[in-house]
Amino acid sequence: MNSAKTLYTILNVIIFLILMSIGIGIFILAMILLGIKQDFIGIDEDVLVYKTEAMLYRFTFLKLAVYAAFVVALWRLRKATKLLLKNDFYNTELTNGMFNSGKLMVFSSVALWFIDEIGNMFYKRQVILGLSEKTLVYLLIIAMGLFLMLMSTVLRDTKAIKEENDLTI
Repeated sequence: MNSAKTLYTILNVIIFLILMSIGIGIFILAMILLGIKQDFIGIDEDVLVYKTEAMLYRFTFLKLAVYAAFVVALWRLRKATKLLLKNDFYNTELTNGMFNSGKLMVFSSVALWFIDEIGNMFYKRQVILGLSEKTLVYLLIIAMGLFLMLMSTVLRDTKAIKEENDLTI
């Protein structure tokens, strides 16, 4: 159970950092939309690369929405980890939380990968062939999401087997 405590702590830190990043992103986007000149941070997205300035804002909003979906996935995984800490393996909430967290991880990773590739191809005029670091991270998150979905199915099946064994005794 020591690893479950470590996972719980790591999830808390990651959720905090992502929420802080989303908040900073919304703050900077609001500053740009209001026309406030900022020189204290370097935004890596250049407005001139996109066809219009509105496209930059659309892509930024889409990325923030996907990040929010990823935070929800991590939050559900955090709740499932809390149930693991209580040694409650046969809980329906645990299996549903793990399965939904896995689905959201797969969805957010595929969506962010798609948004990045569309942005690169059509607006930045770059086609990146091969595996980049971002692609490997997206594939890792997809694999983690699929693993969570698999583990929730295994726990659901073990719960059914346990209930059947309890009835026969």
